[in-house]
Amino acid sequence: MYPILFRLGSHIIYSYTAVLSLGMLAGVWMAYRLARPRLTNPALTLDAGFWGLIGGLVGGRAGYVIANWAYYVDHFGRVFALWQGGLAWHGALWGGCAAIAAWVAIGRRYRGLALDWRDLFDALAPGAALGGAFGWLGCLLTGSAYGVQASGYMPPVAWFAADLPDIYGVSEVRFLTQPLMIAWCLLLWGALLVVGRRLPRGFSFAIYVLGYALGDFGVAFVRGDGTWHFGLALGQWVAIVEMCVAVVMMFRLDIGPGGSCK
Repeated sequence: MYPILFRLGSHIIYSYTAVLSLGMLAGVWMAYRLARPRLTNPALTLDAGFWGLIGGLVGGRAGYVIANWAYYVDHFGRVFALWQGGLAWHGALWGGCAAIAAWVAIGRRYRGLALDWRDLFDALAPGAALGGAFGWLGCLLTGSAYGVQASGYMPPVAWFAADLPDIYGVSEVRFLTQPLMIAWCLLLWGALLVVGRRLPRGFSFAIYVLGYALGDFGVAFVRGDGTWHFGLALGQWVAIVEMCVAVVMMFRLDIGPGGSCK
């Protein structure tokens, strides 16, 4: 557990903030590179990425605070302490999508922006997967999203456990929730890079939503935090909705001349 990366005099550089910032930069850079064969003006991904990051931070923090309201109702002063960690992927995803959708709509109405949202979101999808890996690395460094106790298990289950601390600094043998999700995000990132350009428009983004939601749903069974409702964690119910949305997107996307494989 390394919540503080280093100090510069009286200034503290938190590991979560540093890693998350690197992930954002890497994701936007990758989106710009991937947009070259998709968009006539690849620089549009930089504008979209900026607003997506703003919306993602606001939505991610709002989702995390809502999910942990029992804590923040007594510590309201920490609601805006983003540098201490605490972003909900589900809130970040839809907050970022809402911000980008608003930017596209405003650009079309007032600037005559000619942009297919499917191309834009497809270009952003691999970068989002890579950014997710950085986000889970930040969780690992701060001890958040920690796993439940896993001592006493035999292989192969024991291969997915190690001595790790929780967010309170208590170390014990736990399931490797953060490393598992880092690996899952990198796998999803690689898959999107390999097959993304062969898919119809909009499918890369739909696959990203579906793939991440599947991983998040599965790892929640061995997480030591979270609020449970009707046998599932709150995040799992949200993930189910996201998986349904992704599947509907795949069936509803236009695969005609405007949506043919690239």
